[in-house]
Amino acid sequence: MATILPVPAGAHAWTDRDGALDLDGFAHGLFAADAVSREKAVLVRQRFVAAARQGWISTDGSQADIFLVRFAAPTGAESMYKSMAHTWQTSSTPHKQTFADPADHATGSVISTLDNLGNAGVKLISVRNNLFVYIHYFTAATPDRSGAQNLLHRQRDAVDK
Repeated sequence: MATILPVPAGAHAWTDRDGALDLDGFAHGLFAADAVSREKAVLVRQRFVAAARQGWISTDGSQADIFLVRFAAPTGAESMYKSMAHTWQTSSTPHKQTFADPADHATGSVISTLDNLGNAGVKLISVRNNLFVYIHYFTAATPDRSGAQNLLHRQRDAVDK
Protein backbone atom coordinates (compact mmCIF):
# COMPACT_ATOMS: atom_id res chain seq x y z
CA MET A 1 0.00 0.00 0.00
CA ALA A 2 1.14 3.55 -0.63
CA THR A 3 2.53 5.56 2.23
CA ILE A 4 -0.12 7.08 4.47
CA LEU A 5 0.91 10.07 6.55
CA PRO A 6 2.14 9.21 10.03
CA VAL A 7 0.56 10.67 13.13
CA PRO A 8 2.30 14.04 13.74
CA ALA A 9 4.51 14.52 16.77
CA GLY A 10 2.42 15.26 19.86
CA ALA A 11 -0.86 14.19 18.24
CA HIS A 12 -3.02 11.36 19.55
CA ALA A 13 -3.83 8.59 17.07
CA TRP A 14 -7.31 7.24 16.59
CA THR A 15 -5.97 3.76 17.23
CA ASP A 16 -9.37 2.12 16.98
CA ARG A 17 -9.69 3.25 13.38
CA ASP A 18 -6.16 3.11 11.95
CA GLY A 19 -4.42 0.55 9.79
CA ALA A 20 -4.98 -1.70 6.80
CA LEU A 21 -8.58 -2.30 5.75
CA ASP A 22 -10.21 -4.96 3.64
CA LEU A 23 -13.36 -4.28 1.61
CA ASP A 24 -15.69 -4.72 4.57
CA GLY A 25 -13.58 -2.61 6.94
CA PHE A 26 -13.25 0.19 4.41
CA ALA A 27 -16.95 0.27 3.53
CA HIS A 28 -17.95 0.35 7.20
CA GLY A 29 -15.33 3.02 7.91
CA LEU A 30 -16.36 5.50 5.24
CA PHE A 31 -20.02 4.96 4.39
CA ALA A 32 -23.22 5.29 6.40
CA ALA A 33 -24.52 1.96 7.69
CA ASP A 34 -27.53 1.95 5.35
CA ALA A 35 -25.23 2.39 2.31
CA VAL A 36 -22.55 -0.20 3.12
CA SER A 37 -24.02 -3.12 1.11
CA ARG A 38 -24.62 -0.98 -1.96
CA GLU A 39 -21.18 0.65 -1.76
CA LYS A 40 -19.41 -2.69 -1.31
CA ALA A 41 -21.01 -3.93 -4.54
CA VAL A 42 -19.82 -0.78 -6.33
CA LEU A 43 -16.30 -1.16 -4.90
CA VAL A 44 -16.14 -4.76 -6.16
CA ARG A 45 -17.12 -3.57 -9.68
CA GLN A 46 -14.46 -0.83 -9.42
CA ARG A 47 -11.94 -3.59 -8.53
CA PHE A 48 -11.10 -2.54 -4.98
CA VAL A 49 -7.80 -4.05 -3.77
CA ALA A 50 -7.12 -2.65 -0.29
CA ALA A 51 -7.33 0.48 1.85
CA ALA A 52 -5.52 2.09 4.74
CA ARG A 53 -6.76 4.60 7.30
CA GLN A 54 -4.95 7.01 9.59
CA GLY A 55 -6.55 9.50 11.95
CA TRP A 56 -5.42 11.73 14.77
CA ILE A 57 -6.19 14.64 17.06
CA SER A 58 -3.45 17.30 16.94
CA THR A 59 -2.19 19.40 19.81
CA ASP A 60 -4.08 22.41 18.39
CA GLY A 61 -7.35 20.44 18.56
CA SER A 62 -7.64 19.89 14.81
CA GLN A 63 -8.38 16.35 13.67
CA ALA A 64 -7.52 14.45 10.53
CA ASP A 65 -9.02 11.32 9.02
CA ILE A 66 -7.26 9.95 5.92
CA PHE A 67 -8.14 7.01 3.68
CA LEU A 68 -5.96 5.69 0.87
CA VAL A 69 -7.83 3.26 -1.35
CA ARG A 70 -6.05 1.13 -3.95
CA PHE A 71 -7.84 -0.24 -6.99
CA ALA A 72 -6.59 -2.77 -9.54
CA ALA A 73 -6.56 -0.05 -12.22
CA PRO A 74 -6.73 3.76 -12.41
CA THR A 75 -10.28 3.52 -13.78
CA GLY A 76 -11.48 2.24 -10.38
CA ALA A 77 -9.98 5.18 -8.50
CA GLU A 78 -11.35 7.64 -11.07
CA SER A 79 -14.79 6.06 -10.87
CA MET A 80 -14.88 6.38 -7.09
CA TYR A 81 -13.65 9.98 -7.33
CA LYS A 82 -16.23 10.98 -9.95
CA SER A 83 -19.07 9.31 -8.05
CA MET A 84 -18.23 10.97 -4.73
CA ALA A 85 -17.60 14.37 -6.34
CA HIS A 86 -20.96 14.15 -8.13
CA THR A 87 -22.73 13.25 -4.87
CA TRP A 88 -21.15 16.23 -3.12
CA GLN A 89 -21.98 18.59 -5.98
CA THR A 90 -25.62 17.55 -6.21
CA SER A 91 -26.36 17.16 -2.51
CA SER A 92 -28.78 19.66 -1.01
CA THR A 93 -27.29 19.62 2.49
CA PRO A 94 -27.44 23.12 4.02
CA HIS A 95 -24.25 24.86 5.14
CA LYS A 96 -22.13 22.86 2.71
CA GLN A 97 -20.09 24.29 -0.14
CA THR A 98 -18.41 22.15 -2.79
CA PHE A 99 -15.36 23.42 -4.63
CA ALA A 100 -13.04 22.20 -7.38
CA ASP A 101 -9.28 22.24 -6.98
CA PRO A 102 -8.05 21.62 -10.55
CA ALA A 103 -4.38 22.11 -9.63
CA ASP A 104 -4.58 19.05 -7.39
CA HIS A 105 -7.16 17.14 -9.43
CA ALA A 106 -9.26 17.38 -6.28
CA THR A 107 -12.78 18.16 -5.21
CA GLY A 108 -13.60 19.50 -1.79
CA SER A 109 -16.58 20.01 0.44
CA VAL A 110 -16.68 22.61 3.20
CA ILE A 111 -19.08 21.71 6.01
CA SER A 112 -19.82 24.67 8.25
CA THR A 113 -22.52 22.89 10.28
CA LEU A 114 -20.89 21.97 13.57
CA ASP A 115 -20.78 18.35 14.67
CA ASN A 116 -21.63 17.22 18.21
CA LEU A 117 -18.12 18.21 19.36
CA GLY A 118 -18.34 21.74 17.92
CA ASN A 119 -16.15 20.99 14.90
CA ALA A 120 -16.60 22.11 11.32
CA GLY A 121 -14.93 20.20 8.53
CA VAL A 122 -13.42 20.14 5.11
CA LYS A 123 -13.35 16.98 3.00
CA LEU A 124 -11.07 16.57 -0.01
CA ILE A 125 -10.83 13.76 -2.53
CA SER A 126 -8.20 13.19 -5.18
CA VAL A 127 -6.74 10.49 -7.40
CA ARG A 128 -3.17 9.41 -8.00
CA ASN A 129 -3.03 6.67 -10.66
CA ASN A 130 -4.92 3.71 -9.12
CA LEU A 131 -5.09 5.33 -5.66
CA PHE A 132 -8.09 7.24 -4.32
CA VAL A 133 -7.21 9.73 -1.57
CA TYR A 134 -9.83 10.92 0.95
CA ILE A 135 -9.07 13.56 3.60
CA HIS A 136 -11.46 14.84 6.28
CA TYR A 137 -10.02 17.70 8.32
CA PHE A 138 -11.92 18.91 11.39
CA THR A 139 -11.36 22.20 13.20
CA ALA A 140 -13.16 23.95 16.05
CA ALA A 141 -16.08 26.16 14.96
CA THR A 142 -14.74 27.26 11.55
CA PRO A 143 -13.82 25.13 8.52
CA ASP A 144 -10.13 25.42 7.57
CA ARG A 145 -9.94 24.91 3.81
CA SER A 146 -6.26 25.85 3.55
CA GLY A 147 -5.36 23.47 6.39
CA ALA A 148 -7.19 20.65 4.61
CA GLN A 149 -5.49 21.44 1.30
CA ASN A 150 -2.09 21.49 3.04
CA LEU A 151 -2.85 18.05 4.48
CA LEU A 152 -3.84 16.80 1.01
CA HIS A 153 -0.57 18.15 -0.43
CA ARG A 154 1.46 16.42 2.28
CA GLN A 155 -0.41 13.15 1.70
CA ARG A 156 0.03 13.31 -2.06
CA ASP A 157 3.75 14.09 -1.63
CA ALA A 158 4.07 11.00 0.59
CA VAL A 159 2.33 8.88 -2.06
CA ASP A 160 4.61 10.22 -4.81
CA LYS A 161 7.86 9.36 -2.99
